[in-house]
Amino acid sequence: MKRVFLLIFPVLFLFSCKKGDNLPLVETINRGSKWNLQVGSSPAEVYSQLQQLGEEKKFTDVAIVYRQPYLKPEEMQDHLNLYRSITLQKNSSVIERVVIQFSQDKVRLIQAGGAMLDSISKWPQDTRDETTIHNNDAVEEIYAKLLTIYQVPTYHNYQIILPDKPLEKPFDLDMANYNKWYFTFSNEVKQGRMGTSSVTLDFNNGKLNSIRHEYNEADVYH
Repeated sequence: MKRVFLLIFPVLFLFSCKKGDNLPLVETINRGSKWNLQVGSSPAEVYSQLQQLGEEKKFTDVAIVYRQPYLKPEEMQDHLNLYRSITLQKNSSVIERVVIQFSQDKVRLIQAGGAMLDSISKWPQDTRDETTIHNNDAVEEIYAKLLTIYQVPTYHNYQIILPDKPLEKPFDLDMANYNKWYFTFSNEVKQGRMGTSSVTLDFNNGKLNSIRHEYNEADVYH
């Protein structure tokens, strides 16, 4: 009996190690679907699928990979109502930026500075009051104000940077100009252990071409 035990134990130990070595799990789907994401769908269709998947998997945003900043408001158009914030950053070697956050279709927070930001009640500080962006301004008013602000030489070289796309807002047509989207979500595998999915969506010729899914687990310590 003792000899049998010695033979079985190494087999069990080897199986245990191999089971742990299966992570991270990486898969690429080139046809069919993963969850409710359907290969071959248009960007607008994928966005609608993501809105449903976000509700199921409890994630709220999708990143547009390598998204370029806008150089002037006309490039962005009047799409601020599709986002929760906007960053205006001076195109120079010294970081100088303004972050304007939205909530319930109004400006709720304005912050300005460099690496560290301070809250302010309006921006810019040196323009006419009717063209200045204030706390509690309606989001629908901001685009027209930006058009005027960008006529001032001091501000015409500020880049406009949009954040990740919030899924509770409607689809932004500009998203279709980018071939790679990215999102993550997590779930509790068991007490003290979380599983995380990192997903990259690749588009080609206006259609979802592939879904790359990487899954990993990690212990969580409180």
